[in-house]
Amino acid sequence: MAREVQSSIVEKSIAVMDLLARTKGRLTQTEIANLTGLNKSSTHRILSILMGQELVQFDDRDRSYGVGTRLIGWARAAWEKMDISLLEDQDLIKLSEETGMNVAVAVLSEHTVTFIRTRIPHPYRLAVKTGGQSELHNTAVGKLFLAHMTEEQRDAYFAQAELEKFTETTLTTRAALETDMKKTLERGYAISDREEFLQVAGIAAPILDYDRRILAGVSLWCPLRHASLDEILAQAPRLLAMTKEVSARFGLMVGTPDE
Repeated sequence: MAREVQSSIVEKSIAVMDLLARTKGRLTQTEIANLTGLNKSSTHRILSILMGQELVQFDDRDRSYGVGTRLIGWARAAWEKMDISLLEDQDLIKLSEETGMNVAVAVLSEHTVTFIRTRIPHPYRLAVKTGGQSELHNTAVGKLFLAHMTEEQRDAYFAQAELEKFTETTLTTRAALETDMKKTLERGYAISDREEFLQVAGIAAPILDYDRRILAGVSLWCPLRHASLDEILAQAPRLLAMTKEVSARFGLMVGTPDE
C-alpha cells in the first residue's frame, strides 16, 4: 500500500513538472490543478514537495509557479550528455570539410551564448574558444537565439541589454533587431555581417527538439580574407541540412508541412 502511495506521488509530481517545463511563462495553482486534473489539496501538496526540492519556484508577486533551479540544472546536465551522444564531433568535421568554414556550436546562457564545441581550420585571434561567451545582438548564433525567444524572454533581454556598438554594422536598437529576427525566422538561419569584428562574417542555424524549441545553434563563420559574405551565404543549404539531421536525433519530425 505504501508503495502505491509513493508511486502515485511520483506520477503526480512528474505531471506537474512536465506541465511547467512545457508551458511558456508561469502558472497559478488553480491553472496547474485544472491542466493536470489534480484536486486542489493534491496540487498544493505536490507543489510544496517540489518547492522543497528546488524543482519548482514560487513567485509571490503574482502567486505563480515555474520550474526551479534544480530542474534547470538537470536540463543542462542532460543537454551535456545529449550533446556528447547526439551531436558528434564528426558532424562538425564533416560540415567544416564540406564548406571550408569554421564551425561552432553554442547554447544560451542567461543573456549571452556559450560555445561548447568548435572546429576552427581558419583561426582568428579574437574569436572565442570552447567555453567562451559572446553577446546576443552582434553574433549570428546570438541573433538566432533572440529570434527563437518568446516575447516575454525578449522583453527581459532588452530590459537589461546595453546593445553596445562593436562595429559600424552592429545593430544597436530593438527595432532593428526585431526586423532582423523576422528575417531570420523566414529564411531559417541568422546572419552576422561584420557585426562583432570587422574582419569576420557568419551564419547560424538552430538545432530544435521535438517541440520545435531551440536547443543549440550551429554557426559557420570565417575571416573575410578567406571567404566573402556571399561565399558564406552560399553554404547555408549545407548548414541547414546538417542542423535538420541533428534535430531529427532530438525527436524533431523533419519534413513536416511547416518545415
